[in-house]
Amino acid sequence: MKNTFLVLCAIAMISSCKNETSTSTDSETAASEKTTELSTSQRLAKIAGLESWNEVEEIKFSFNVGKTGKTVLTRNWTWNPNTNDVQLIALGDTISYNRDSKLDSLQISSDRAFINDVYWLIPEFKLVWDQGTTITEKKSQTAPISKDTMDMISILYNNKAGYTPGDAYDIYYDDDHKFKEWVYRRGNDSTPSMITTFEKFKTIEGLTFATDHRSSDGTTSINFTGIAITKTK
Repeated sequence: MKNTFLVLCAIAMISSCKNETSTSTDSETAASEKTTELSTSQRLAKIAGLESWNEVEEIKFSFNVGKTGKTVLTRNWTWNPNTNDVQLIALGDTISYNRDSKLDSLQISSDRAFINDVYWLIPEFKLVWDQGTTITEKKSQTAPISKDTMDMISILYNNKAGYTPGDAYDIYYDDDHKFKEWVYRRGNDSTPSMITTFEKFKTIEGLTFATDHRSSDGTTSINFTGIAITKTK
């Protein structure tokens, strides 16, 4: 079963993500304390509920991948952001580990899946959390799926850190600063590796999540169920 689990973890990486999930913001966020003017990254994260994240003691969620209307993969996560304790339940196996500890090969495979799934869950926060990135912005761009005119913010990861360095994301957001579509480009390639929507937003304990994503051809879906948040008392 564990060999099967490792294989499915590998093939289920719908997008590749930086190997960093922090609960503190970068120097850009620290600078915001000295000014009332927020950067675009900070504003996007704030509207998604970043200020409420510091109160999160534990978050649970299920990451589900669908193909042509059928669920082909589900991963159930429990994460304590303060201690960095993570538990994964998938394919009948339970794997628990601490991200700050030395990981074995099975835990590393699980952690790659964790980083991927968290990126889909709270990408707005990654704009201000992750270091070793370059942020660029463009106004009045044509979104790839809806063809609507939106502003775009791109995040490019450097080629030294993380599980899959050098990746880039082009994110299209509306006038309310909500993510609507994004383009994932593996290795900063000019050709998109995947394009999806952001849909069915839900606000839970002050945090807003897009719980559904659809590919441009409608054959692939990524959705979140069972989101539950425990806050510090």
